[in-house]
Amino acid sequence: MGLGNLAPYFSGIALIIIGLYGITKSYWEWKDHDEPVKRLAFTLMVSFALFGIIGGIAVFLTILVTPQFWALQAIVVTTGYLILAHESLSMLEKLRKPEKKHERKKVKCALPVAGIVKSREEAVILLKAVSNYADLPLLVIGREHPEEWTNKTGIEPDDYIWLTRVEHKKAVSPSSLHVLSGKVIGFIRDNPGGVIYIEGIEYMLFYSDFKAVAKFLFSIRDAAMIESAHVLILANEDTLSPEQMAILKKEFEEIDVEKILEKLMGPALFGAIPSRKRRDFNASAEGSEEGSGAGEEKAEEARPLRREETAEEGR
Repeated sequence: MGLGNLAPYFSGIALIIIGLYGITKSYWEWKDHDEPVKRLAFTLMVSFALFGIIGGIAVFLTILVTPQFWALQAIVVTTGYLILAHESLSMLEKLRKPEKKHERKKVKCALPVAGIVKSREEAVILLKAVSNYADLPLLVIGREHPEEWTNKTGIEPDDYIWLTRVEHKKAVSPSSLHVLSGKVIGFIRDNPGGVIYIEGIEYMLFYSDFKAVAKFLFSIRDAAMIESAHVLILANEDTLSPEQMAILKKEFEEIDVEKILEKLMGPALFGAIPSRKRRDFNASAEGSEEGSGAGEEKAEEARPLRREETAEEGR
């Protein structure tokens, strides 16, 4: 059998191989994106199945039934198929990359690379100040629904990761620390100099041991150092043991909120309107005390977390 006789078989095999590759590639894009890109990726998976796998099988059937038409069918199907595949995959790759990175104001940020805040109220005051005076991109990881968190704090982050096991486009299971780490490091790389604020460490400890959670936090800290980003975690002795806090404090420094505010606003401005500014910040943060990081309520909050998770999964 000469090469000419083998050509139709090569064509059919090539279509099937490209179809399998396209379905696999589209599936991973489908997992990584939200709507409407998710729908495009699904449509592409169907197209690869029809044009690639079924089209390849059709070429073999044509060889057996009407051999004289196999070349025309193979050329037409393959050409249209490759154009569709190339354009669609290129579009998905472009959509994966942010169109425009967050442009930072030329203000020196006083935040450390890695810091600990001990209450939700302090965190909200700090994040509002950073937003007003440094304009840094913000990623929040929390236990509350994204809209609920924004309504309570008055802060709208650039991105939000909801620690929960229920199905949601912003959700990541607290047991999937590797997935969480990948999303955070991706945000850091796409937004150099950004701020990552993490609540719900005690909730992660229900699903992973402290060693695993600490490794996750330290890896995020290392990535932040490379990209000049800032990681803030909500942690205190009410929810973590003294030994656990001591380990975290070796890598994350305790934050003095007033000193950070003074550095962000400048001594003159901070000295001129300190009490007014603090009252404004505190008033906006009062409603956030019920969250996972509320100072005095932290001890009581840790107990109902299991019941809250059960209720979420039931919904």
